[in-house]
Amino acid sequence: MKLKWTLFIGIILLTIGIILRVITNLSYVPVLFIIVGVLFKTYYVIGKAKKGEYKPGYELIFLFIGLLMLLSGIYLSAQELIFKPFFLVVIGIVFKVIFVILFIVNIRSHRKNIEIESEL
Repeated sequence: MKLKWTLFIGIILLTIGIILRVITNLSYVPVLFIIVGVLFKTYYVIGKAKKGEYKPGYELIFLFIGLLMLLSGIYLSAQELIFKPFFLVVIGIVFKVIFVILFIVNIRSHRKNIEIESEL
């Protein structure tokens, strides 16, 4: 698929944003990298759905919760709180990884179903 580059660019930008957020005192640049990375990855998922290669399901819940927790943790890291917002970031990343795994399983099972139907 021609859209794979958007997925990889999104992952790279997201990773750069998280690393910049952790190792620098910059406030807006890392968040900009993260948001643009998320947009690239979203474009990839929507492209897969439009082509019929992906049928959205319950795994989107993991994506939305993961994004919410990740962005909340990043935002709250500038605040003085009783708990460490880093845990929100880690849990958000875990939810996003779960989404990616379920996304891949969904695409592969959908591809197998198409192959089986074409053989009949």
